[in-house]
Amino acid sequence: MAEEINNVQNENEESGASFFDFESIYRAIVLNWQWFILSLIICLGLAFLKLRYSTPVYNTFAKMFVKTDVSTRGAVSVKNFTGEVAQSYGMENEKLILKSTAIASDAVRDLKLYTEYTLVGRIKDRPLYLIQPVSVDIDPLHLEKLNAPIYMTITRKDDGYHVKGAYYIPVDDVNSTGPYPLDRVITKFPTTIKTKAGYITFNINNRPMDVGDKMNVTINSPRRVAGRFASKLGVVESEGTSILSLSFDDQIPQRAMDYLKQVVICYNRQANEDKNETAYRTEEFINDRIAKISGELNSAESTLQSYKRQQNLVELKTNAREANANVSLAENKLRDLDVQLAQLDDVSRFVTQPQNKYQLMPANVPEGSISSLIAQHNSLVQKRNLLLRSAAENSPAVEPITQQLDELETTISMTLSQARHNLEFQRGIASQQLGQYQSEISRTPEQERVLTQIGRQQEVKSGLYLTLLQRREENSISLASTADKGKLIDEPKFGGQISPNKNKTYLVALAAGLAIPSLVLFLAYFFRYRIEGHDDVVRLTDLPILADVAVANDIVKTKGDIVVHENKNNQMEEIFRAMRTNLQFMLKENEKVILFTSTTSGEGKTFNAANLAVSFALLKKKVLLVGLDIRKPRLAEQFEIDNHQNGITVLLTHDAPTWDDIREQILPSGVHDNLDLLLAGPIPPNPTELVSRPSLEIIMKELRNRYDYIIVDTAPVGLVTDTLQIGRVCDVTVYMCRSDYTAKSSFELINGLSYEKKLPNMALVINGIDMSKKKYGYYYGYGKYGKYGRYGRYGRYGRYGSYGRYGRYGYGYGGYHSYGGYGTYGAYGNYSNSHYHDENDNSVKK
Repeated sequence: MAEEINNVQNENEESGASFFDFESIYRAIVLNWQWFILSLIICLGLAFLKLRYSTPVYNTFAKMFVKTDVSTRGAVSVKNFTGEVAQSYGMENEKLILKSTAIASDAVRDLKLYTEYTLVGRIKDRPLYLIQPVSVDIDPLHLEKLNAPIYMTITRKDDGYHVKGAYYIPVDDVNSTGPYPLDRVITKFPTTIKTKAGYITFNINNRPMDVGDKMNVTINSPRRVAGRFASKLGVVESEGTSILSLSFDDQIPQRAMDYLKQVVICYNRQANEDKNETAYRTEEFINDRIAKISGELNSAESTLQSYKRQQNLVELKTNAREANANVSLAENKLRDLDVQLAQLDDVSRFVTQPQNKYQLMPANVPEGSISSLIAQHNSLVQKRNLLLRSAAENSPAVEPITQQLDELETTISMTLSQARHNLEFQRGIASQQLGQYQSEISRTPEQERVLTQIGRQQEVKSGLYLTLLQRREENSISLASTADKGKLIDEPKFGGQISPNKNKTYLVALAAGLAIPSLVLFLAYFFRYRIEGHDDVVRLTDLPILADVAVANDIVKTKGDIVVHENKNNQMEEIFRAMRTNLQFMLKENEKVILFTSTTSGEGKTFNAANLAVSFALLKKKVLLVGLDIRKPRLAEQFEIDNHQNGITVLLTHDAPTWDDIREQILPSGVHDNLDLLLAGPIPPNPTELVSRPSLEIIMKELRNRYDYIIVDTAPVGLVTDTLQIGRVCDVTVYMCRSDYTAKSSFELINGLSYEKKLPNMALVINGIDMSKKKYGYYYGYGKYGKYGRYGRYGRYGRYGSYGRYGRYGYGYGGYHSYGGYGTYGAYGNYSNSHYHDENDNSVKK
């Protein structure tokens, strides 16, 4: 049963969803337009202030051509000398290098961007670049040690420039002590101030400060500033090319353009240093070997000179030249092999030294295979050193190269050993041949033999010396022919202001101006657990709504809180006339007992019952108002009757009360001659049992015979069960609910009572609607309860069209088209002007 009731209530809420989504939203906006206007004014005003006083950010851009062997995008598979597949990341590496803090640090140092200047304004400060009145710098040694900013404010005064600020003394790379104050007056420039943080230099520019002007100066470590500049640099690769698009956003366009140009300069400088590193190491190795060979060559020449002087020799005899021809050929071959062995020994010693691991090797080996391996080794070392600038040694990009270097160094060592073994084998053969040839000239004078040995040593050293000189010249040519790796295609250009965006800011402000009051209204509606008016009730139940009763003005209230008066056409009179008319259509023939109840107390049962009774009395009908709220009676108090002895409880105690007994308990209302009162009487100890007695039926039968309408005021059905017992003697139930008072959850009880038919013929009246709030859509047009105005369409309640489509009752109460005996009421089923057709008894009533 409870599930069916909830289904009915859910269907009601769904049926009213479209109404809420459109008409309720429109009504909420129209009725609260002043809040929307105020919100728009505030939000748009804040947007204007933001645009007016925010420091704008501008965009600059440039295009850079990069000379690289890998012009394709992403990783490219290549094979190394061992046949394994390695990855080359092409332009991605260049993008990371350009965005690295190492490049940014160099650019910051070159442009002195580590010192920031801000001109203090009345409302906002203005950043300066190249136009600052005073330039401030610190010595390079202490600049690199800074780990906390140096703050200072330079104020122009009559007697000079007042410098006031604070600085910190670095203890290590992270910690520092301070702050230490800085307070000096500078009268001449340039000036250097000695502090514990370093030597701070001040230079005046061509634009001096006016008296009273202030400028804030901040000196940071280049490493800290570089991180901020590197994060703002954008690098995008052009598809299918080796061109990179650089962009930079900054508050000062000129600083941004200078930074882009300097980044390219620093990038080329670093690339050239990497490229020339092999040449520098080769030159260092060659110079060291030339120095050693030169000493050995001088020693051989000195030995030859000493021997000739000792032997008193002027020139050698030529008689053994022909005999020594073969010896000369063998000696030449042996000399060549010695030179090659010496070169291999030099390279072998370099490779076996631990400090030379992963370092560039000298490329002066005549052996072709070894030279190729050394070239591959040096290429991988350069690539590894390049990646280590932006990645760790254990990164996936570095580890494959390290493994290749280890394998290549092993291969080079093995190749050197094998080459030396081959050369030694060849030298052994050459030595044997030489011995054979020398045996043929064993009779050559001792002087000739000694001179030949000395000459051979001299020629070996001389040949090696000339070879090293040639290699040094080739290496110098390689250094001189180094070209820049990157080049700006065009000068950096100004791309316009990007922040704050005027259109976007105003659009957001406009949206916020509409969203804030909308959100407030939505939250107010979402968290509202009480009904507000007609629309809420329509969504919660299918029961017909007889009337929406406005809050009564105390000025129009008379005795008994009566607001319905004879021959008056004010708002309250018309509301109760509408309620009275709707009840007349609900009552069938011989039905005249109307029960008033509610969920809880304070919802206006007694007030509405009393005024409805007066409205019926104005029709010259005999009306009785019965107070059956015997637990908490209010009729006597409302009608200002000081009588608590007479009442219906006295009659209910009788087993068979007579009309005489009943008449003795009935009192005049004092409001209208056609309205009588049957008060509650003394409060009994057993009210539920009392109203359950058969005497209640006897009393109501007698009253039906003598009154046209009987209106019963009962206790709240949500609190006690007395009303359910009283319902058996009533014909129609008027269930009261009150705006901004009755909880929405109460309609579960109301729908349950209707579904289970515990109360007869239920209908609703909404009480306490405050017309001054204008939130319900009721436009009566009465002014302040003045003359009767123009109804228009009285009670067009959303999807219901005309006021009073009573669900299963089928009453189609239309609207007041003209006032005067109600004129034409509209459409009451088949009712037209002077009569209506009751479909229940098929009779026609005049």
